[in-house]
Amino acid sequence: MQTYHTAGAARHHILIVDDSPTQAKLLEQMLAEQGYRVLSARNGSAALEVIRSDCPDLVISDILMPEMDGFELCRQVRQLQGKERLPIILLTHLNDPADVLHSLEVGADYFVSKPYSRKLLLSRIRAVLEGERLCRQGDAEGAVSVGYRGREYHVHADCAHTLELLLATYEMAAEKNQELLGAQALLSNLNRELEQRVLERTAALTLETAERLQALEELRKKDEVLMQQSRQAAMGEMIGNIAHQWRQPLNAVGLLVQDLTLSYEYGNFSREYLESSTGKIMQMVRHMSQTIDDFRNFFTPDKEKTEFHLGHVLRRTVALIDGSLNDKGIVIELVTGEVPSVVGHPNEFSQVLLNIMNNAMDAFGERKTRGPRLKVTLASHENRAVVTISDNAGGIPEDIIDRIFEPYFTTKEQGKGTGIGLFMAKNIVEKSMNGSLTVCNTGEGAEFRIEV
Repeated sequence: MQTYHTAGAARHHILIVDDSPTQAKLLEQMLAEQGYRVLSARNGSAALEVIRSDCPDLVISDILMPEMDGFELCRQVRQLQGKERLPIILLTHLNDPADVLHSLEVGADYFVSKPYSRKLLLSRIRAVLEGERLCRQGDAEGAVSVGYRGREYHVHADCAHTLELLLATYEMAAEKNQELLGAQALLSNLNRELEQRVLERTAALTLETAERLQALEELRKKDEVLMQQSRQAAMGEMIGNIAHQWRQPLNAVGLLVQDLTLSYEYGNFSREYLESSTGKIMQMVRHMSQTIDDFRNFFTPDKEKTEFHLGHVLRRTVALIDGSLNDKGIVIELVTGEVPSVVGHPNEFSQVLLNIMNNAMDAFGERKTRGPRLKVTLASHENRAVVTISDNAGGIPEDIIDRIFEPYFTTKEQGKGTGIGLFMAKNIVEKSMNGSLTVCNTGEGAEFRIEV
């Protein structure tokens, strides 16, 4: 048992019976703030001892407790001599009408539902302690038997007591109804607020989606511009390659034409000689025409992905720059093995190879490499095709090797490079063909590795 004193004279003694230390402490503090002298007990048995010795003015008891519950406490208090009229307020959840009948049966004065309203509980306490009964005592009546859910309840309360309990029950119901109405109003406000937030978030998401779609469209257009710039740069290089491919046949055609004229002037002209020279000229013209077809096919976009052999594309690409390699004294070694077919755009892959080999030729020229060599190897590794292109131009500086695939990054002089060739090459290999394009330095130069 514990006793609490407040400043000033204590007016009434109130006994709190509750096995929950937390609930008991909260109720004790609330009553102490109102100037009441508070006693406490943790169960019905301890409460009976306090009632016998200290005789409180009011008992506030929980119903569900160990050893002795609130109903049994109320019954035994009514049997104590001189304590029959001790006011008892029961704390209950009122989950069942049987609580009301049982409380009437044992002689409880009032109910207070849990969780209780501070205002309602204090009002009930003041009414009990100050003798302000809601109903007045009438003529005593006999016991009334009430059957509910298979049990008989014997109620000895008079009409006034019964009405007070009924009014208390109604008052608590009204209080709960007000709480319910308040909760419903709060829920309605929360629903409206939630709907407003949903509308605002939906509008924000719609705007964000539109912005992302616009950003994707701009990115797509940017990629198209990069691809176009890359193709234009490649076209410029191709024009130079066409010139190299045509220069030797044109020179040969010019020499044959001049030889025909000289033969005629010196009287050595014959039909056999004419037919032989004409055949050689037509052969060179067909070679030049085939060169035009090869370059035209190279610049024709592939509309759909197709299955193709890397060896064929590799040899065709090397043939396109064969004239440039010979003019610059670059020796190229082509090593091809059996590899699986791949799916993609053949012309785009040819552009990747061409870009890497053109960069190697530029490096040979800038560094004036003696005995420049290119080695292109086609092999198979773990059921994937691997193309390696290595040179002996000295390699890529370590401080920039990690940046060479970035867009617009170039080490060439102003006007000689756009900085998008290797960027587009990496995009073609990795995004279009689900492969990988990497680079490393060897002892002699750089080596690019394409794995698809």
